[in-house]
Amino acid sequence: MRKLLLLLSFLFVLLNSYGQDYSKTNKFAIGVSGGSNGLGIDVSRNLNEHFNGSLSFNYLKIDNFSQVVTYDSQSLKGTANVDMRNIDLRIEYLPFKGSGFKIVAGLAYMFSNSVQLISSYTEPITLGVRTLTPDDIGEIRFESEWNQLSPYLGIGLGRAVPKKRIGFGLDMGTYYLGNPNIKFYGTELFTDMSSQEQKMESNMKDYTWFPLLRLRLSVRLN
Repeated sequence: MRKLLLLLSFLFVLLNSYGQDYSKTNKFAIGVSGGSNGLGIDVSRNLNEHFNGSLSFNYLKIDNFSQVVTYDSQSLKGTANVDMRNIDLRIEYLPFKGSGFKIVAGLAYMFSNSVQLISSYTEPITLGVRTLTPDDIGEIRFESEWNQLSPYLGIGLGRAVPKKRIGFGLDMGTYYLGNPNIKFYGTELFTDMSSQEQKMESNMKDYTWFPLLRLRLSVRLN
């Protein structure tokens, strides 16, 4: 973790030095954003007329989001928990001087990127002459985590460091997360669900990408 932060800081300083070779009017900006990766805050620097660099922190947290559905006359509750936090370093390339169109590449370090799904009965059920409460039945749990280092590639509109004092931007792209690490298990009557974990991992092997759609507001500082 400490080594990675040092590496990102070194790269940002290196890019900063690179920009000094090309322009005497380098600009800084701060930005706030919201999108599929949650809320974010960033600091950006103009490197030259075609390149900007950004370092950002993003946070997405969902706690105990529940939904009740009816299946085969039984009420089932699904609960979702999501915790995604990351810092990322990005370089945007602006191929046209008079346009805000950009091509963006970067690398993110995921402090946390976990998803948890829990399924359980909400009402007692009867099996023969025996009535079972939701606690007697148990629950099914699905948990997944992805790699901590994730490359990013995307396109967008709007400069990280706006020409005017205030700027707006739109980013569209994807993180490459790699294959997820899966835990699939149950409690009480569902304790044999762990035998399906390998099959679940196989079914999830194609979920290696995390799409990004993000809106950003930036303020140029100088």
